[in-house]
Amino acid sequence: MRRKNNYINNMKKIIPLLVLLFGTSFCAQNNNGLGLWLSNYGWGLDYKRLNSETSVLDVYLGGFILSTNGNSRFGLDVGYYFVENVIKADASNGKFPVHWGPNIGVGYWEGGSKPTRNSHILIAPNVALGISWFIPTSIKWDVSLELFPGLRIERVSTENQYTGDWDGDFSLGMGIDFRFLVHIYLF
Repeated sequence: MRRKNNYINNMKKIIPLLVLLFGTSFCAQNNNGLGLWLSNYGWGLDYKRLNSETSVLDVYLGGFILSTNGNSRFGLDVGYYFVENVIKADASNGKFPVHWGPNIGVGYWEGGSKPTRNSHILIAPNVALGISWFIPTSIKWDVSLELFPGLRIERVSTENQYTGDWDGDFSLGMGIDFRFLVHIYLF
């Protein structure tokens, strides 16, 4: 019986300590969201930080395959967006903030085998335009749609099948990407 009382007394001391250490980050406003995205060029993981009512930081990872057989891919985008609550709706329907702002993406992929082996390096400065729906449930989550019009600066290198040398060219173009995202705000 004495052992059980010691256990209970120790738990009474540990629980308030855990609440003090972690309570503010886990019980606060849950402004850090983890999610998945799907686009016209692939899919990936996403981290979304609601900085305030007027700004968002978003980090996208996608297409990450690293292999030794020459078929590797990796993509990273970072965006800082300004949020406007221009769509007024009943609170029971959730919130519909519109966001816009600068975004830069970097990508690398390689593929094929001789004689058509190639690699690509892409830098894409964009402007993100999007809308989110914060669904009114007990768990904070949202669904978003985003457009990314912007530049495409790409270096394409092709391996010479006879010498093993790589020849490359730069290209500059314009493009529009589209993403569908789902986030759950847990911390």
